[in-house]
Amino acid sequence: MSGADDIYDARIKTLAAQAETLGPVDHAACRHEADNFLCGDRMAVEVDLDGNRVKAVGGKVRGCLLTRAAAALLSQVAPGLERADLQGGIKQVEALMADGTPATGAWEGLNAFTPVHGAKHRHDCVLLPFQALAACLDQTGPRDG
Repeated sequence: MSGADDIYDARIKTLAAQAETLGPVDHAACRHEADNFLCGDRMAVEVDLDGNRVKAVGGKVRGCLLTRAAAALLSQVAPGLERADLQGGIKQVEALMADGTPATGAWEGLNAFTPVHGAKHRHDCVLLPFQALAACLDQTGPRDG
């Protein structure tokens, strides 16, 4: 299992500090709150869409360093991406946590969470913002072109 120093390296700490800039999204197409009842992490995500393209992701995060870092990364990478790219990011973070598969493309920044793969009890912390995003997108329904 990875030690705390491996999990909470400088990249994670830097991302977590950036979560402080998350805030409400004007004209959000969806909002969703997700909780990790085991540790008390909570993520409220808001997404503004222009058709299938993400204009902004914001919200509020109350949680550990890993949850805050994942939320910050999500809010930085998602704007400008298509809805399908968001679904791809969700699949990549799930694969990274499940079997250590490295993230690629726009989601390459997820690789900062690679050490968490060995700490199964911390997977939910990284996944929570992405689960909130998935539920939020489900509210808006599928969109054509």
